[in-house]
Amino acid sequence: MTRKLTGFDEQLRAVTREQTMVAVADGQMEAYRAVTGKGNGPGVIVVTHVFGIDQDMKDVCDELAARGCVALAPNFFWRDQDSGVLAEATDVQRAIGRAMRIDFSRSMDELRRGIEALRSHPNCNGKVVLLGYCFGGPYAWRAACDGLGVDASVSFHGTYVSKYLKPGDKPNCPVEFHYGEHDHLAPAEELAAVKAVADANGCPFVLHPGAGHAYMMPANSHYHAEAASKSWDAALQLIKTLQA
Repeated sequence: MTRKLTGFDEQLRAVTREQTMVAVADGQMEAYRAVTGKGNGPGVIVVTHVFGIDQDMKDVCDELAARGCVALAPNFFWRDQDSGVLAEATDVQRAIGRAMRIDFSRSMDELRRGIEALRSHPNCNGKVVLLGYCFGGPYAWRAACDGLGVDASVSFHGTYVSKYLKPGDKPNCPVEFHYGEHDHLAPAEELAAVKAVADANGCPFVLHPGAGHAYMMPANSHYHAEAASKSWDAALQLIKTLQA
């Protein structure tokens, strides 16, 4: 779990967890969805880290559902020959390899279709938030700038976001960036490039002391509880503005 949900036991028991499919241009993209029967909040699309829809990512979705959202985590690796859930302890190079094989423009179209599917869910109030973890960081920014219809977007320790910045980028919704100050995948020049575009567009850019890469992931060796809690609280505040 992203963090202990005090007093949320009943809400978590009411969460429906299901494997679902999202229709895309030439097939069906698998996804994990979490929802409660009483929810009528925003949809939250979760773009996972390179390890896929592991328990940490499912726990994020479950907590969001317990808070009244509809959460959807697509498997953007579904086309790859190595499409399953991978582990930090044994599969880092495999995870990096398949992330490098991704066709970004095609996966952006699949993201758009996932957002549309989420928005049409009967428990969604029509608003959609995107949370991008690591690999998902570039999608958080591009979705906000490229007309995918998201109403807010958050990047947690996003990797290689600067590669996907375009001249004149202007997000159409609130965007936040959260990084650990010791992120080995976000060196100083990367942070400077992302901060520059964030500052130019009035987007919060938060550098969390003492944290490294993947600090949001409880099962990861780099998990940093304080930074994770502060980042998560900021995201929840953003989501709360769309729950009316």
